[in-house]
Amino acid sequence: MTETVRDIAVGRLPVIAIVGRPNVGKSTLFNRIVGHRTAIVGDRPGVTVDRLETECLVGDQQVVLVDTGGIGEGTHDAMQPAIDAQVEAALEIADIVLFVTDAQAGCTPVDAAIANKLRRHQITVFLIVNKAERPNSEMDFYGLGMGDPIAISASHGNGVKEFVADLADKLPSVRDNEEEHGTPIASIAVIGRPNVGKSTLINAWLGRERMVVSDIAGTTRDAIDSELAYGDGFIRLVDTAGQRKHGRIADVIEFVARVKAVQAFKRADTAVMVLDGSEGVVEQDMRLMQLAFDEGCALIVAVNKLDLISEAEWKHYVERLDFRMRGFPEIPTFRITAKTGKGVKQLLGKAIYASKLNRFELGTGPLNRWLSDTQEAQHPPSDNGAVVRLKYASQIATSPPTIKIFCNRPKGLKSSYRKFLEQSFRQTFKLVGVPIRFIFSASSNPYAPEKKR
Repeated sequence: MTETVRDIAVGRLPVIAIVGRPNVGKSTLFNRIVGHRTAIVGDRPGVTVDRLETECLVGDQQVVLVDTGGIGEGTHDAMQPAIDAQVEAALEIADIVLFVTDAQAGCTPVDAAIANKLRRHQITVFLIVNKAERPNSEMDFYGLGMGDPIAISASHGNGVKEFVADLADKLPSVRDNEEEHGTPIASIAVIGRPNVGKSTLINAWLGRERMVVSDIAGTTRDAIDSELAYGDGFIRLVDTAGQRKHGRIADVIEFVARVKAVQAFKRADTAVMVLDGSEGVVEQDMRLMQLAFDEGCALIVAVNKLDLISEAEWKHYVERLDFRMRGFPEIPTFRITAKTGKGVKQLLGKAIYASKLNRFELGTGPLNRWLSDTQEAQHPPSDNGAVVRLKYASQIATSPPTIKIFCNRPKGLKSSYRKFLEQSFRQTFKLVGVPIRFIFSASSNPYAPEKKR
């Protein structure tokens, strides 16, 4: 490995966050932009309990749209901590903020408080006056000092199309780093809770102390990945954009971390989950691992700070870890001490190998031989007496390997047999720690009469 390191700005999807008081129509606007009913809409504060984020088109550009409606809304007689947390979360993740107000309620002191917080940051804000069916009902909001209010009716769609067109013009451009720098040998994200040793591990791989903090407002929203020369190519270390302990409400911290993690996982082939060997495995660890796996990353677990535990404690730790990970397929686990560099070089090699496995490609010949042999070894269970046949398979994607199987009765294929297929595929092609996707599609019957048009 050479010592050449390069930091590059990341080409990621722009994030648009919707903020505002409860019951001003944030979720209705979210649904209107997305184009279908995704957020739950109600007529009382606090309906949006779970945060929602989804990818959608604004103009001709893909974005991540976030409805922050439920952040910290708990008790409404203590509104200010909730408002603080909501705005803080939006500023942490967003490139653009849609500040939604209610024309029928008029400009309130809480609206003014949100405006004051947003005004202090260098971020593009659209002031949306919702429920503005009455002419000139947005005039009351000029006093917020957030520029020209935009009058819409999210429930009826009035003004939304024109607003979205204007929004599309303000979106930051997405940089294509692979066109500029080429395709990396591997793209690796290092994930984990705060203070488990993620930065120490990354610095050990890079061979230097990496600057991750800036005094310039707004710069922490842009992730900076690192490229590390390796052999004849390079490895991309994917930044999770600083999952910091800064919020006063734990729910907000987890929400912000989740959005950033998803952005990182979309750029990575492998996620290295760093655990603290001196602590137990908690539910947050499991959720983060599941999220990485669900987003298509191969998964490796690195247990750090082994200099702080004895062999007996390590044995007990492994037993607990195996129990907590029983819902996953086999996941490689490694012991490291990032502070001293013990095991970090070997871990990097395994992470690179996992990335290659996640890019696994198989020709139709070997793939269909596997499908035939698997069915011969164990036939699919019948669907209420009808025979289920898997006819043909084709790989349609990598990272993760995605296989489309044509089947005469896909809806009748039992979940137990789907799991059997995944286990067989994983064992046959030795895909340890790699997520595998199967898509079952009904094949057309050439002997069926054509339907009359």
